[in-house]
Amino acid sequence: MCSTSRPLPYDEARRLAAEHQWREKVLIYVTRGEEILILEHTSEYPTAGVQVPGGGVDPGESPHAAAARELFEETGIETTETPTHLASHWWPTDDAPSRIRHYYWVAAPDETPLSWSHVVSAGEGDKGMTFLLSFRPLTDHGLTPGYGWDAALPNLFGQGVEADVEFGSQDGGAGWGDA
Repeated sequence: MCSTSRPLPYDEARRLAAEHQWREKVLIYVTRGEEILILEHTSEYPTAGVQVPGGGVDPGESPHAAAARELFEETGIETTETPTHLASHWWPTDDAPSRIRHYYWVAAPDETPLSWSHVVSAGEGDKGMTFLLSFRPLTDHGLTPGYGWDAALPNLFGQGVEADVEFGSQDGGAGWGDA
Protein backbone atom coordinates (compact mmCIF):
# COMPACT_ATOMS: atom_id res chain seq x y z
CA MET A 1 0.00 0.00 0.00
CA CYS A 2 1.27 3.45 -0.89
CA SER A 3 0.13 6.48 1.03
CA THR A 4 1.69 9.26 -1.05
CA SER A 5 2.00 10.13 -4.70
CA ARG A 6 3.49 12.89 -6.79
CA PRO A 7 1.60 14.39 -9.72
CA LEU A 8 3.67 14.56 -12.90
CA PRO A 9 3.10 15.88 -16.41
CA TYR A 10 1.98 13.08 -18.73
CA ASP A 11 5.14 13.14 -20.89
CA GLU A 12 7.42 13.05 -17.84
CA ALA A 13 5.46 10.13 -16.37
CA ARG A 14 5.82 8.19 -19.63
CA ARG A 15 9.54 9.00 -19.81
CA LEU A 16 10.16 7.83 -16.24
CA ALA A 17 8.23 4.62 -16.84
CA ALA A 18 10.29 3.85 -19.95
CA GLU A 19 13.59 4.85 -18.36
CA HIS A 20 13.08 2.72 -15.23
CA GLN A 21 11.02 -0.01 -16.92
CA TRP A 22 8.17 0.65 -14.49
CA ARG A 23 4.77 -0.79 -15.21
CA GLU A 24 2.12 1.83 -15.95
CA LYS A 25 -1.48 1.60 -14.80
CA VAL A 26 -4.62 3.43 -15.85
CA LEU A 27 -7.55 4.23 -13.59
CA ILE A 28 -10.83 5.37 -15.09
CA TYR A 29 -13.37 7.64 -13.45
CA VAL A 30 -16.77 7.07 -15.05
CA THR A 31 -19.26 9.70 -13.97
CA ARG A 32 -22.96 10.33 -14.27
CA GLY A 33 -23.84 13.77 -12.98
CA GLU A 34 -22.47 13.96 -9.44
CA GLU A 35 -21.93 10.20 -9.19
CA ILE A 36 -18.91 8.01 -9.86
CA LEU A 37 -18.80 4.37 -10.93
CA ILE A 38 -17.22 2.11 -8.32
CA LEU A 39 -16.20 -1.51 -8.60
CA GLU A 40 -16.41 -4.13 -5.87
CA HIS A 41 -15.44 -7.77 -5.92
CA THR A 42 -17.71 -10.64 -4.96
CA SER A 43 -17.37 -12.30 -1.55
CA GLU A 44 -14.62 -14.55 -2.96
CA TYR A 45 -12.24 -11.58 -2.61
CA PRO A 46 -13.20 -9.91 0.69
CA THR A 47 -10.01 -7.82 0.99
CA ALA A 48 -10.03 -6.34 -2.53
CA GLY A 49 -11.78 -3.16 -1.40
CA VAL A 50 -13.79 -0.58 -3.30
CA GLN A 51 -12.06 0.53 -6.50
CA VAL A 52 -12.53 2.23 -9.84
CA PRO A 53 -12.03 0.38 -13.13
CA GLY A 54 -8.40 0.17 -14.17
CA GLY A 55 -5.48 -2.00 -15.07
CA GLY A 56 -2.06 -2.25 -16.63
CA VAL A 57 -0.83 -0.67 -19.83
CA ASP A 58 0.32 -3.46 -22.14
CA PRO A 59 3.69 -3.24 -23.95
CA GLY A 60 3.34 -1.06 -27.04
CA GLU A 61 -0.05 0.27 -25.89
CA SER A 62 -0.73 3.91 -25.07
CA PRO A 63 -2.35 4.76 -21.74
CA HIS A 64 -5.30 6.27 -23.65
CA ALA A 65 -5.88 2.97 -25.47
CA ALA A 66 -5.40 1.03 -22.23
CA ALA A 67 -8.06 3.16 -20.52
CA ALA A 68 -10.64 2.36 -23.22
CA ARG A 69 -9.68 -1.34 -23.22
CA GLU A 70 -9.74 -1.71 -19.44
CA LEU A 71 -13.06 0.12 -19.23
CA PHE A 72 -14.60 -2.42 -21.59
CA GLU A 73 -12.91 -5.47 -20.04
CA GLU A 74 -13.87 -4.59 -16.46
CA THR A 75 -17.32 -3.03 -16.95
CA GLY A 76 -18.61 -3.92 -20.42
CA ILE A 77 -18.93 -0.19 -21.17
CA GLU A 78 -18.00 0.75 -24.72
CA THR A 79 -17.54 4.41 -25.41
CA THR A 80 -17.06 6.19 -28.70
CA GLU A 81 -15.34 9.07 -26.89
CA THR A 82 -11.62 9.03 -26.21
CA PRO A 83 -11.04 8.91 -22.44
CA THR A 84 -9.91 12.30 -21.13
CA HIS A 85 -6.55 12.32 -19.36
CA LEU A 86 -6.89 13.98 -15.94
CA ALA A 87 -3.53 13.39 -14.26
CA SER A 88 -0.49 11.17 -14.00
CA HIS A 89 1.12 10.25 -10.69
CA TRP A 90 4.36 8.63 -9.57
CA TRP A 91 4.09 6.27 -6.60
CA PRO A 92 7.51 6.38 -4.88
CA THR A 93 7.46 2.97 -3.26
CA ASP A 94 8.73 -0.42 -4.29
CA ASP A 95 5.60 -2.19 -3.04
CA ALA A 96 3.45 -0.61 -5.77
CA PRO A 97 3.44 -2.96 -8.79
CA SER A 98 2.60 -0.01 -11.06
CA ARG A 99 4.77 2.97 -10.19
CA ILE A 100 3.20 5.29 -12.77
CA ARG A 101 -0.56 5.76 -12.77
CA HIS A 102 -2.57 7.66 -15.35
CA TYR A 103 -6.07 8.83 -14.43
CA TYR A 104 -8.79 9.19 -17.05
CA TRP A 105 -12.38 10.39 -17.17
CA VAL A 106 -15.30 9.12 -19.24
CA ALA A 107 -18.92 10.28 -19.04
CA ALA A 108 -21.22 7.29 -18.63
CA PRO A 109 -23.16 6.55 -21.81
CA ASP A 110 -26.89 7.26 -21.38
CA GLU A 111 -27.78 3.55 -21.47
CA THR A 112 -25.46 2.66 -18.56
CA PRO A 113 -27.48 1.07 -15.73
CA LEU A 114 -27.27 2.32 -12.14
CA SER A 115 -25.80 -1.00 -11.01
CA TRP A 116 -24.89 -4.35 -12.58
CA SER A 117 -22.47 -7.25 -12.37
CA HIS A 118 -19.92 -7.99 -15.06
CA VAL A 119 -17.64 -10.95 -15.75
CA VAL A 120 -14.20 -9.62 -16.67
CA SER A 121 -13.45 -10.49 -20.30
CA ALA A 122 -9.62 -10.45 -20.27
CA GLY A 123 -6.54 -9.90 -18.17
CA GLU A 124 -4.03 -12.25 -16.59
CA GLY A 125 -5.40 -12.17 -13.05
CA ASP A 126 -8.90 -10.81 -13.57
CA LYS A 127 -10.38 -12.79 -16.48
CA GLY A 128 -13.48 -14.61 -15.31
CA MET A 129 -13.87 -12.62 -12.08
CA THR A 130 -17.23 -11.05 -11.41
CA PHE A 131 -17.19 -7.36 -10.57
CA LEU A 132 -20.13 -5.60 -8.93
CA LEU A 133 -20.52 -2.12 -10.36
CA SER A 134 -22.64 0.78 -9.16
CA PHE A 135 -22.76 4.54 -9.13
CA ARG A 136 -22.18 6.34 -5.83
CA PRO A 137 -22.20 10.03 -4.93
CA LEU A 138 -18.85 11.74 -5.42
CA THR A 139 -19.24 13.02 -1.87
CA ASP A 140 -19.53 9.46 -0.47
CA HIS A 141 -17.67 7.24 -2.95
CA GLY A 142 -16.29 4.81 -0.35
CA LEU A 143 -13.09 4.10 -2.33
CA THR A 144 -10.60 2.12 -0.25
CA PRO A 145 -7.97 4.56 1.05
CA GLY A 146 -4.25 4.07 0.57
CA TYR A 147 -4.23 2.64 -2.95
CA GLY A 148 -4.57 5.77 -5.07
CA TRP A 149 -8.12 5.21 -6.29
CA ASP A 150 -9.15 8.73 -5.30
CA ALA A 151 -5.89 10.61 -6.01
CA ALA A 152 -7.17 12.50 -9.08
CA LEU A 153 -10.81 13.02 -8.08
CA PRO A 154 -10.27 16.80 -7.72
CA ASN A 155 -9.25 16.86 -11.40
CA LEU A 156 -12.79 15.86 -12.42
CA PHE A 157 -14.05 19.41 -12.03
CA GLY A 158 -14.03 21.27 -15.31
CA GLN A 159 -14.71 17.98 -17.15
CA GLY A 160 -18.49 18.28 -17.09
CA VAL A 161 -18.64 17.12 -13.48
CA GLU A 162 -20.03 19.56 -10.98
CA ALA A 163 -20.51 18.88 -7.29
CA ASP A 164 -20.76 21.01 -4.19
CA VAL A 165 -17.92 19.20 -2.45
CA GLU A 166 -14.31 19.70 -1.49
CA PHE A 167 -11.95 16.78 -2.01
CA GLY A 168 -9.05 15.89 0.20
CA SER A 169 -7.20 12.81 -0.94
CA GLN A 170 -7.58 9.88 1.41
CA ASP A 171 -4.19 8.81 0.12
CA GLY A 172 -2.28 11.84 1.28
CA GLY A 173 -1.35 12.82 -2.26
CA ALA A 174 -1.82 16.52 -1.61
CA GLY A 175 0.94 16.51 1.00
CA TRP A 176 3.58 14.71 -1.06
CA GLY A 177 5.95 17.65 -1.18
CA ASP A 178 6.12 17.66 2.63
CA ALA A 179 7.35 14.07 2.83
